[in-house]
Amino acid sequence: MGAEAVFDLAVKVVGGIIVFITFKAKVWPPVIECLRKKIIKPHDDLNKRCDEYEKTQKILIAGQLAILHDRVYQACKHYIEQESIDVEDMKNLEHLYNAYTAMGGNGTCKQLYERVCALKFKTD
Repeated sequence: MGAEAVFDLAVKVVGGIIVFITFKAKVWPPVIECLRKKIIKPHDDLNKRCDEYEKTQKILIAGQLAILHDRVYQACKHYIEQESIDVEDMKNLEHLYNAYTAMGGNGTCKQLYERVCALKFKTD
């Protein structure tokens, strides 16, 4: 490759960079603003409603988790005091405990649940 070809290539590269910078600086911002006005702005209300919905969902999940925690805790305390549990009650407690852990229960009921699992089953 001769000196003239290298110079020609350098001019094309530098020219390309200048065109790119000019495009980015002068053309791109108005394009983005136009897109923002036509696409994003009309959905601001929808985005706000989605944010509110997500916030409400988090609050409801936290409430359900608290209720499940209370039910598992109270049931475990009850069966530990009785020192026994029947099969149907154990199935019910297991169902509650599984839902509690699936929703992200932090394990504060785990010890109590394990103590109930170790109890003897009632016989009629």
